[in-house]
Amino acid sequence: IFDSDVSTFAPVDDSPVPEGYTLGPGDTLNVYLYGKEDRDYALSVNRVGQLMLPRLGPISVSGLTFMEAKNLITARVKSQLVGTDAVVSMGKLRAINVFLSGDVVAPGSYSVSGLSTVLQALYAGGGVSEIGSLRNVQVKRRGETVATLDTYDIFLRGDTTSDIRLFSGDTVFVPPVERSVTLAGEVRRPAVYEILQSETLGDLLVMGGGLSSSG
Repeated sequence: IFDSDVSTFAPVDDSPVPEGYTLGPGDTLNVYLYGKEDRDYALSVNRVGQLMLPRLGPISVSGLTFMEAKNLITARVKSQLVGTDAVVSMGKLRAINVFLSGDVVAPGSYSVSGLSTVLQALYAGGGVSEIGSLRNVQVKRRGETVATLDTYDIFLRGDTTSDIRLFSGDTVFVPPVERSVTLAGEVRRPAVYEILQSETLGDLLVMGGGLSSSG
């Protein structure tokens, strides 16, 4: 996964933005007014978290989700500009700074898209090193561990639930592997697997794709 040169882990600027995306300084909103007035604005969230909408003044949107900000702007336009409606869409996304530490290939500070997730940040840093844990990737925010990613959920089961979006200032920390087992012989996917303390031999065989026909 991490050794390949493909760029599918990097979010692009024209990808759909989820309605739950949290706005912050540097994000751009496109506001199109129609009806009695016909205007089109590209407005950036300033450093104090406000949009400066002409004739309507500052609107505080930092910390709001995209849907909340959209509803707020639409309501403000309807109430203050009689006969005018608004269509709000996301423009350019802000870049955020995250720090990769621990057992990653290239630890350090990275500037990534505001839509980046834990796995995408790991990919930017070259991935997990040979002694790094794939099952206990930690996201630290202001000194507290706010989330833990088990990449086996993604690689073996396709479950991305725990692959959360990052915020500026987050640290992605990869501790060393604690337990590993070599699975060899008549199994479909022989490899060295990292296991949790609670997992059994049956769990390990599932990770390995089960026994081969001659197993």
